[in-house]
Amino acid sequence: MPVLEEMTSFELRRLIDGGGRVVVVPFGSVEYHGGHLPLGSDALLADAVGAAVAEQLGAVLAPTFRVGCADQHMAGAGTLMISMETLCGVVLAMARSLIGHGFRVIVLVSTHGGNQGVLERAALELSREYRDVVVCAPRGDVGTDAGTHSGRWLTSVMLSLRPDLVEADLAGEGLKAEVPDATPETGAKNLERFVSTIVQQVRGAAQDPPGGAS
Repeated sequence: MPVLEEMTSFELRRLIDGGGRVVVVPFGSVEYHGGHLPLGSDALLADAVGAAVAEQLGAVLAPTFRVGCADQHMAGAGTLMISMETLCGVVLAMARSLIGHGFRVIVLVSTHGGNQGVLERAALELSREYRDVVVCAPRGDVGTDAGTHSGRWLTSVMLSLRPDLVEADLAGEGLKAEVPDATPETGAKNLERFVSTIVQQVRGAAQDPPGGAS
């Protein structure tokens, strides 16, 4: 999997000229996640999801944008937030940069719900602006029993990715009933489902590009 930050400009140019025109751009968040999960859970998850999606698509992995729309969590120490307008501007600028270099499928992946609507809005605007480019913001599937914010779904996924950062015993009162259900094995399955649904949506969008051309 080519990682944009690790490539030289010449290497990237050769890859694009050779037909490597799909890029995955992950978006996360740094925010309050109870007493048991690290502030960067969504950003760390974005790293992992972005890499897995890029691997399955044979795409280039762009850098994760780590701060998102998290104003609802500002009461928790350590939360960082930007406005929806700022995030939209960042998405548009990053995508236009990538399109200018020759990428023709731009995959905007978010692991934080507060970013999703902004990414979808930006994808729509970019699709109208660049009729020959596929820009999509697929939603990962967390299933029907994800629990609450920072609950069983995210805790299980973090146990599978970074168990060294999870302090299950420190979960707050509202999460004590959920966190014991979280296991690394369940987290790995949750992550696989999340990634596979994103990949399926991207493949569907790439097969039905703007204007109906294939």
